[in-house]
Parts: sequence; C-alpha cells; structure tokens
Amino acid sequence: MWRIWKSRNDMLFREVSHDPMEMVRLVRKQQLEFKPVRWKRPVFWVMKVNCDGAWWAKTCKGGYGWVMRDFAGLLQVAGGEGGLFFNTAAMAEAAAIRAALLVCLELGYVDVEIESDSQVIITMLNGKYGVDATLECYIHDIGRLVSQLQGGRFGFVKWKGNAAAYVVASYVASWRCLPLGCY
Repeated sequence: MWRIWKSRNDMLFREVSHDPMEMVRLVRKQQLEFKPVRWKRPVFWVMKVNCDGAWWAKTCKGGYGWVMRDFAGLLQVAGGEGGLFFNTAAMAEAAAIRAALLVCLELGYVDVEIESDSQVIITMLNGKYGVDATLECYIHDIGRLVSQLQGGRFGFVKWKGNAAAYVVASYVASWRCLPLGCY
C-alpha cells in the first residue's frame, strides 16, 4: 500500500511516472519482506520470560516488568516494580531481566528463555558485545543467576513481540507495583 501511495505522490508532486508492472513487482517483493511480529511459544517444558524496562530521562525514574509463560503459552506469573531511579533506559532493561531471573530461581524453574527488546543488553549478555561499565554490576549479577539454572538463554525480540512485558513495565513505572500479588 505504501509503495502505491509513494508512486502516486511522485506523479502528483514530482511529475515522475513509474512503470505499473515495475510497481507491482516492487509491491510483491516488499510484501514478502514483511513478517508480522508475534510472541512465539518456547519448546516443551521451557519457561519463557519477556522483560521490559520503562524510563523517563527527565526524571531518571522508571520501572520494569516481566511476564512468564509456559510452553503452552499460558501465563504463569507476572511482576514488576516502579518508582525506581535508573541512569539509563538500558539499566531499567537489565534490572527487569535480573528481577525475572530471581523469581525463576525462587519458583524452581530450571530451563528459562529470557527475551527483551533491548538489543544492546541481550548482545552483552550473550557475550557478543563489550559490557558497558555503567551496566557491569547488572550484567555480572545476571550471569551469576543464570549459572544457577540448568538452561538459560537470552534472545532479542522486537517491541511488538514484547508487548505484554511493555504493558506491565509501563503500568508499574507509574504505580510502583502490580496490585494484588505484587511480585
């Protein structure tokens, strides 16, 4: 649709004409490139935790949220905390992962897949990027927690695939915690 609109505007405002068959070819090519982002279930007996941080630069206040689902996609537990001070958005994202891992260990989950929409944090945790000095304590502690699991993996997910954790993080950042069963 965007390609058709762009061709129309080229014709109206720039007096540039495009070959209709070329436009059809481009539309089909772009359609193949488009993939909807959806949450994907983990493999059998693995818990998947989506984590997200919320941070406002003006006040340096924020919070984090996480959502834990099983291999059937069923919500097991969710939690978060708000009213916290962080120096950066990345720090809020790392705090979310750390908090989720603490709950996983507390509940006895041993095989966990952690997802975040913070590509920088996930890349650091997977050892493919140097650790930022301001995040070193979080990254080290997350590594220590993951070493207590039988299986722990970190993966990057686009924002839309992390929507549930985003909703929790946004809510708790405003209200300090989840009502009834604050975790």
